[in-house]
Amino acid sequence: MQRIVFASGKGGTGKTTLTALTARLLADGGEHLALADCDVEAANLPIALRAEVVSSEPFAGGSKAVIDAEACRGCGACALACRFGALGPSADYFRAQTYELDPWACEGCAACVSACRYGAITMVASQAGEVMAAETAPGPMAFGRLAPGEDLSGKLVTEVRRKTDELAEARGIERMWIDGPPGVGCPAIAAITGTDLVVGVTEPTLSGEHDLMRLVTLARRFKIPVAVVLNKADLSESGARRLRERIAAEGLELIGEIPYDPAVAVMPGLLARGELTAYPEGPGMDAIRSIAAWLAERRSARG
Repeated sequence: MQRIVFASGKGGTGKTTLTALTARLLADGGEHLALADCDVEAANLPIALRAEVVSSEPFAGGSKAVIDAEACRGCGACALACRFGALGPSADYFRAQTYELDPWACEGCAACVSACRYGAITMVASQAGEVMAAETAPGPMAFGRLAPGEDLSGKLVTEVRRKTDELAEARGIERMWIDGPPGVGCPAIAAITGTDLVVGVTEPTLSGEHDLMRLVTLARRFKIPVAVVLNKADLSESGARRLRERIAAEGLELIGEIPYDPAVAVMPGLLARGELTAYPEGPGMDAIRSIAAWLAERRSARG
């Protein structure tokens, strides 16, 4: 299985659009892919590829404290033990002698459980999100939905990767496209670990260069090669020149430069609505075709 992840040190660089379009182009050429959207806090690849969900699995989160109002005596020992301010007197006038929990503030440390002398508090497992399996035109897809307020996105990304591997094995698919999350934190680490190539999507700005190098530093820690796509390459002539020089100095391969093209800018919306009847002609789409061809020919990114 060859795994290629499209990533960036920040959001909004166009990596999801590039993931969707290159996957569609390869599928048009007869090659189906397994797809993983590892941006579990805002999965947009299922929207761009009109994914049809076929199944879901619950993703377990940490335990949360639950107070039995009948057993609570309102002594306040739980609130004193809680370092996160998650416990306090009930706001209900008729339950003034009981304490209640703010589930958004609870960190699941269970200090309140041992502090309660009346056994009124127990820890209950929560559901932090879902892992979804779906069908798209380029091939099967897995993606995640993280519940509001949950912070286990790295673990959910790992589960999305596991599900995608499962879907690929069932279909005999040997290549996987991963739409990575923005940034270089735990979700990004979980997305790029064990992959064969990171496609870093950047823009010709100072922040674009800075965030690209953060991504390159991370990928090098895992000994994963990085190829670069410069999006909106004509946004700044000096910025593009500086990035080309930096990419060359770092020994990276620049596999494509995509100029700003209004015809390409509207394509995600057309894809999502199922209104894309033909690919537009123009410099933007020509560059994306070239990138897709480069990726199609790269059968083994390592060694």
